[in-house]
Amino acid sequence: DNIQRNARILENVDYYEKTWKLTLDEAKNENVPQEIKNNINLIWIGFRNVKTGITKENNKYLSLESKINHEISITNDIVEQLENLKSSEIYDIFYRRHAPIWKAAIDSDMLELPLAGEESGLIKLKNTLEFFKTFEHLIYLYIVIVLLVFAFFRYVKKGIHLYEYDDTNEFLKESMDLIYYKSWMIIAFICLLTAKFYFVNAPQLLDNLISLFILILAVPIIRTSLTKRFRDVVYAIILFYIFNSVKTYVWFESYQYRAYLLLGALLVIFSLYYFTKPYIETRKLAVKPMGVFFIRLTPVIYILGFTSIVANILGYTNLADTSLKFCTHGSAISIVFYVTLRILEGASLALVHRHFGPKTNVDHIQKSIIEKKLLKVIQYVVFILWVLFFLNILDQFSTIVDFFNNFLREPYIVGSISFTIGDIVSFLMILIGSFLATSFISFIIDGDEGALKFLKLPKGIPNAISLVIRYLILAFGIIFALSSLGIDLSKFNLMAGALGLGIGFGLQNVISNFVSGLILVFERPILPGDTVEVNNLLGTVNKIGIRSSNIGTFDGADVVVPNNNLVSNDLINWTLSNNIKRVEILVGTTYDSDPNKVLEILNQCALDYAETITNPPPMALFSDFGDSSLNFKLRFWVPFEMGLQAKSDVSIACLLYTSDAA
Repeated sequence: DNIQRNARILENVDYYEKTWKLTLDEAKNENVPQEIKNNINLIWIGFRNVKTGITKENNKYLSLESKINHEISITNDIVEQLENLKSSEIYDIFYRRHAPIWKAAIDSDMLELPLAGEESGLIKLKNTLEFFKTFEHLIYLYIVIVLLVFAFFRYVKKGIHLYEYDDTNEFLKESMDLIYYKSWMIIAFICLLTAKFYFVNAPQLLDNLISLFILILAVPIIRTSLTKRFRDVVYAIILFYIFNSVKTYVWFESYQYRAYLLLGALLVIFSLYYFTKPYIETRKLAVKPMGVFFIRLTPVIYILGFTSIVANILGYTNLADTSLKFCTHGSAISIVFYVTLRILEGASLALVHRHFGPKTNVDHIQKSIIEKKLLKVIQYVVFILWVLFFLNILDQFSTIVDFFNNFLREPYIVGSISFTIGDIVSFLMILIGSFLATSFISFIIDGDEGALKFLKLPKGIPNAISLVIRYLILAFGIIFALSSLGIDLSKFNLMAGALGLGIGFGLQNVISNFVSGLILVFERPILPGDTVEVNNLLGTVNKIGIRSSNIGTFDGADVVVPNNNLVSNDLINWTLSNNIKRVEILVGTTYDSDPNKVLEILNQCALDYAETITNPPPMALFSDFGDSSLNFKLRFWVPFEMGLQAKSDVSIACLLYTSDAA
């Protein structure tokens, strides 16, 4: 980057240096005063010095680049040697690396031991300190990530505090309590887990310490949510992790290493027996589905433990080591993923609750559906990641990745078209991701009580912003999806012309509705939630879509109205500027009635009604002389949704009052 930047600067400097050199030569020929010539000369010398300095700097960078490339070449050679060694027979899981235990009491073949490196603990500590100095810029970005995590959990915790939730739902209450009462421990857990994957080149000592603290933080987060009988399992798993990490820092002789593996396998079997005895009764315990899954894995752990012991005795130490690592590291990873699952479940439920909490009219059915879908997605994703990490323990993850890479990159030729399965998968994933992103944007922003509520935008503006963002995401998603297939978009020029012709003749109605939808969104003559009347249709606007809008009538029907009808026809919006409606009641009395008394009674009836709006005040008027009655009108204002009920209630009150007066 510096070389390219300097090359661009050098190009400009070279131009100015030559320009001022020519200016100086011209000044000498034109007998310009000496002072001006001296100034021009100084400027020329300055540009020349800058040019020389940039050239030297670029040469230095080129030298550094050459050295870096040399180091990369050496590193790649070492990695290749290590990969070849890893795939050699000596590291095969079924390779007998040592003699059976009854034939060789002591095996001192150090070359065949899976030993820790020769670095001392002091050197490992020094490497850790050097890491922080070298990657200081990463630490600053990590601090920003920590602050974002803190802000997120503070946001969802505040939502739990402000808005009530269904505390009769045991799972929901447990998840909310987890986020609310253990937020600091959760933040620390998430930050350490992020550091585990963020600092990928961290020294082994730092990596192991981070893993240990993650396990320690897991204890208070989930211990109370576990069945009482299994609460101490977490402590045993931490002990196993520490025990398995010892071999990284301790230099073992052959016989010591085999004894170490044997002791580890015995500890696993003893701990498993302690927590699950008797196993038949343990299987009958009323535990959560996750607990049932791990209880049924008990026989597998027993088999692995005994396999490690037998393999160690027979000399198959690779198999013994792998079996033991599957038990110890596997249990640690399972605990970490279980804690992560519980945190993600709690955070997602709290986030949904925070979204729906401020709304006045909450659709509890929709909220429940969203929560269930979100929980299922989280569970599936966490389970898939858990399986992948287990494959990594068995050193099979890279093998599977290579298999899928080869499968996805295998070219197929159909006629003149060449494609790969990976291209098709990328195309589908980009499209699916685009549609999911638009759905998420719609969920977060849509409505005046959405995520943009704090900006206090005019009614309908959040919907317009959401629509623009969603259309942009879809447009770019389609472009990127087509590009992932290797399609040259410039070849669509002819197709675009044909499409324009097709729109002109056959799709003009569709395009008209699409443009009308944009007009409705940006001009905002109607908004979701408004009560409108069009073509003798009275109802509430539920949704303004791309081609049509959905209007729910008061009879319970959903009517799909093309957007063009809403734009081109006369449209009555009862709730656009305000939400009040004038009610008019016609009243007839006998000719011997006192008109002033009737007007007073009618006014009083309107004022006595609780929902009547006093500004503007009710108005009672004499209308005309009927054939057999004096006709009056009573006009008053109420909230729109109370119009029919108000007319009924006030009419009854007027009837009673006028009857009493008569």
